[in-house]
Amino acid sequence: MKKYLILLIVTIVGTLSSSAQSQVSAKYQGEVELGYSFGVGTLATDRINLHSINGVKVGDYFSAGIGLGLDYYRELYDKGELLLPIYVNAKGYVPVNNKVAPFLSVNLGYGIGLTEGLKSCDGMLWAIALGVKIQKFKVQLGYTSQRISEHGIGIDMNAVQLGIGIVF
Repeated sequence: MKKYLILLIVTIVGTLSSSAQSQVSAKYQGEVELGYSFGVGTLATDRINLHSINGVKVGDYFSAGIGLGLDYYRELYDKGELLLPIYVNAKGYVPVNNKVAPFLSVNLGYGIGLTEGLKSCDGMLWAIALGVKIQKFKVQLGYTSQRISEHGIGIDMNAVQLGIGIVF
């Protein structure tokens, strides 16, 4: 399942970047983001996020890329737990001027448990956020959900996320 999801993500981004280059100017866009997610819901677990997105910016209004990150669930078990999110990211921009552009960001992907407590707990993830890019910096506020499943039993860990980052 994981292999097929990763293959699907790579195919989608590759298709977007190749078709975008033939119609509209497209260029590489990278992002690095540091965030904190405040857990909400049944399993309200806070987490620290470090994510990187590599993709293409198509014109002034759209970007798409592949995201990879580390989420540290500091309240799970005694030492905390690490999860590796892999996802497709799409952003729609509304440029106000040359320096400021509000955006809507959507992530869809899969999280893989890295440490002992989450080693066999994988699951789908999604996130939606509103933010603003000011020159090379960005700030965003969003909602994220990570499903962890083991032996067919799963739970959603939801959170309100605040992130800051650099766009290059």
